[in-house]
Amino acid sequence: MQKIAAISFMLVLGITGCASPKITPEGSTSIQRSAKLLDRPMYLRGDFSLWDAEDIYRLQPQGDGRYLVRARFMSPGKVYEFKIADEKWSEGYNCGYRFQGTLKIGQPLPVDCNTVYNYFSFAPDKKGWYAITLDYRDSRNPTVLVQRD
Repeated sequence: MQKIAAISFMLVLGITGCASPKITPEGSTSIQRSAKLLDRPMYLRGDFSLWDAEDIYRLQPQGDGRYLVRARFMSPGKVYEFKIADEKWSEGYNCGYRFQGTLKIGQPLPVDCNTVYNYFSFAPDKKGWYAITLDYRDSRNPTVLVQRD
């Protein structure tokens, strides 16, 4: 009986060891993500840019799998539509919403980078600058976030 218990314990230990969190140098734990960096420039493309890939709307890498761009929305209440995409609208780099596309300040939404349409919608309540972040740290589950800048 003790032999069976010992074998069961070792099996459980082996299984949980495969899914254990990574210990960081600071001593905290974090689950290892499938980090993937984008291998090409990405742009915020929308009705405000005539859907063109403009340098002013190029996302800037933040060094950790997140990409940031600032946009000035000057018409409170107007619904701005946009996507995040490379210059050629390439498959795998044409990012829109996954389930629903209405963005709200501070609430990330899941992204699908293989969409044809699926434009994000955002209606600012105030005119001004906004930060749009593509969080690509988990390339299988990227998100987009809008915050006041």
